[in-house]
Amino acid sequence: MKPFIISLLVLITISCSSPRYHGAEKAADRLELYPDYADIIIPCNIAPINFDVLSVADRCYVEMSGGDKTFILRGPKVRIPERIWHKMLAEAKGSRISFKVFVKRDDKWLQYDSFTCTVAQESIDSYLTYRLIEPGYSNYGYLVLRQRDLSSFKERDLYNNALVSERVEQQCINCHSFRNYNPDTFQFHARHTDGGTVIVTGGKGTKIKFMTGDMISNPVYPSWHPQENLIAYSLNSTSQLFVAKGNQKVEVYDTKSDLVLYDVYTEETGYIVRDSLSLETFPYWSADGKTLFYASAYLPDFGAGPSTDLSMITEKIRYNIWSIGFNPQTREFGTPTLVFDAESDSLSAVTPRPSPDGRYLLSGVGSYGSFHVWHESGDIYLTDLETGITRPLDEINSPRAESFKSWSSNSRWIAFTSRRDDGSYTRIYLAYFDLEGNAHKPFLLPQRDPDQNHRLFKSYNVPEFTTDKSSWTPKRIEMIIHSDPHQATLIK
Repeated sequence: MKPFIISLLVLITISCSSPRYHGAEKAADRLELYPDYADIIIPCNIAPINFDVLSVADRCYVEMSGGDKTFILRGPKVRIPERIWHKMLAEAKGSRISFKVFVKRDDKWLQYDSFTCTVAQESIDSYLTYRLIEPGYSNYGYLVLRQRDLSSFKERDLYNNALVSERVEQQCINCHSFRNYNPDTFQFHARHTDGGTVIVTGGKGTKIKFMTGDMISNPVYPSWHPQENLIAYSLNSTSQLFVAKGNQKVEVYDTKSDLVLYDVYTEETGYIVRDSLSLETFPYWSADGKTLFYASAYLPDFGAGPSTDLSMITEKIRYNIWSIGFNPQTREFGTPTLVFDAESDSLSAVTPRPSPDGRYLLSGVGSYGSFHVWHESGDIYLTDLETGITRPLDEINSPRAESFKSWSSNSRWIAFTSRRDDGSYTRIYLAYFDLEGNAHKPFLLPQRDPDQNHRLFKSYNVPEFTTDKSSWTPKRIEMIIHSDPHQATLIK
């Protein structure tokens, strides 16, 4: 009986047109919404864009219109039923959904200027996987790799380190990566308790122990080859430096770094780029698997050498974006080529992400360094790989830190993390990217209750698209975590 009553109440809320606000006067103040979903472009399969009307009101109604349908929603907490929303998206595909907001204030009905959302023809990948982490530098006892269904509000844990982590012996999980948007071919690192790299492919999972020989560290930042069972990794000897500069409290920097290639089947690792005068990091494959992009800082460019104490000159360290050709048949690499000379503009560019269609490259750019999640100067830049022209992607940047980002498989959507809301917590934003190479107004990842963004004391980290949810469960992955690791072999 209860489900029927709830459904009836929802039906009444959205279908009973009310004459109370007819003839309302035009509001003199500006409409305030949270999140700001006014005049955005949304995927044709996105979850309802629920929002709160923050403008002062004793009562509130919202008319939502798309195609030939209009529904009345009660505010100020506007919650759109999923079934009705997806029907409207289907009818408005390629056109717009409009919203008219009416409020009653001091016994007078007022109407705000309507706002619209354009429904794109292109869909977004079904799932987004991200890590939830406290925005600090020491507490990693409770971390989650979570998958979100972007067409609804359903979430599931891919893995939760609370299964094995204890207060004394904590376990960090990081650097999740999928091969070519496949939810069942992935890897992530587990550090400290039961440490190793979890690699899942072909329906099987293995824990790998990499550290051997003269490797400077375990593998860190990964990128699966899109066709082959190969993973490019950076090896990073990373340090933290506590600072007192504005809102920034911690600086993360590398003292050494190299690039290696790992064969998932043979469990062999070999060097790609290894130069004592350079810091190579953040590898990422092109969609055709014939080019590997990466970031590199050349120590002599800022007066340093292999024995320099880099903690004393962190603000001088700047990276450029490079690429290196790769032959999948012979597994041979070519000669590195400079793609984005950020250092010449006193900038530092890292985390290259080529678009699946091969035309564009996104980079994370800051005034210095490689870990821009802490830097308010962190922005996203766009390189046209046909013309070689690079520009700041001002359409989506903000005065606060933008950091990790990824492309949807159709190259039309960008997911990225930003601290624009409060300067402390990174949250996920989505933005449409058109065929002319322009990004459009970003919007906050929709939530069933937008206030969740204020209640969740976790940062979203490294959003990665997949075409579906993974068939793997946390308990199944926990068995891999507890298993004995395989030792990788270093090939010189």
